[in-house]
Amino acid sequence: MAKNKGTDTVFIIHLLPLELYPPVMNLVDYLSKNYLGKIIVLTTHKSEENSLSVYKNDSTRVLIKRMRFSNDHSLYRMIHYIYFYIKGILLSVHFRPSTVLYFESISSFPALIYKLLNGKRKKIMVHYHEYIDPAIYEEESLISKILHRIEKRMYPSFSWISHTNPVRLQMFKDDNGLNKLPESIFHVMPNYPSSSWMQKKRNHCSKQKQKKLVFVGSLGYDNMYLEEVIDWVGKHSQEFSLDIYSYNIDLKAKDFLEHCGFENVRFCGECDYYTLPEILKNYDIGIDIYKPYALNHVHGVSNKVFEYLACGLDVWFSSDKELAQDYVRKDIFPKIISVNFKDLSLFDYNSAVSREGLQYEPGNFFYEEVYSEIINEVLKR
Repeated sequence: MAKNKGTDTVFIIHLLPLELYPPVMNLVDYLSKNYLGKIIVLTTHKSEENSLSVYKNDSTRVLIKRMRFSNDHSLYRMIHYIYFYIKGILLSVHFRPSTVLYFESISSFPALIYKLLNGKRKKIMVHYHEYIDPAIYEEESLISKILHRIEKRMYPSFSWISHTNPVRLQMFKDDNGLNKLPESIFHVMPNYPSSSWMQKKRNHCSKQKQKKLVFVGSLGYDNMYLEEVIDWVGKHSQEFSLDIYSYNIDLKAKDFLEHCGFENVRFCGECDYYTLPEILKNYDIGIDIYKPYALNHVHGVSNKVFEYLACGLDVWFSSDKELAQDYVRKDIFPKIISVNFKDLSLFDYNSAVSREGLQYEPGNFFYEEVYSEIINEVLKR
């Protein structure tokens, strides 16, 4: 991969705190090691209630600017939006980046203004973490709706538009009438972990009678099969235990965990993203238990699937997730299997955990191969 001469600047705009979006932290880490120009990042501070460690990058070429942001009151929220956007415009005028990459419509305003002022001389790139169907967009905040309408008019001038998988990308193109634009501007950028996470040895827990299940990530009660899974694990205490790590858990889910009464189910609190490899290596199976409450999840594959796999764990995901079916692997281990969490009474867990006659083959989904495309695009003249 070619590297630049160190004269160009990439400006990354991500309104929500980086600490809540590991793929963005991974991208900044990757660019800091493989891109020789400056990398300017504009984001916001995480809330004081959130005890996750503040993301830092030690490269002298990376500058991270954080703004205050509050959701406490609509007026304060609007003021902070305005401050954030002004800061973004001022940074772009000061550093005059060759490329601006923003995430989600809500971060777009400084990039759109910069493009209007500079035309073809500057590149605009956008990545969407999630797919939002048109009906849901109508329920978004007024500012998000306005910005997305401006985006739609300006997409033809963009150099890069990406989603996390090809199904979401195609739905996005259909929704926004983009199928006539050149295919070269559309990209798939999955949420993979670093290759440094790869577990090269077999999971040492696999011979234990009681298999250790783990869930990591945001946790909700209504949008996940939480009650079904915990009830099933609680009734199979000889065979399974479940530990849950979450920095973002709704009150209903937290109350349910506190009162479930099963000794083999534990809520372990928060954990930093970079500590996950050390944590996950102590488990056998990682679970992904989203319900199909939105097309975004039906046609999505959680980043946790790839993180569990990289750390040598088997993965059980909800059978409602259609796209994830493409990743099923049962003839090697670690396995990735589809589970009907809605009705676990018929689940053949003995077959699911068996590795008899199977060969070990570590996962091979890592961000290094994906993010190289971004640098190639930035360097393209």
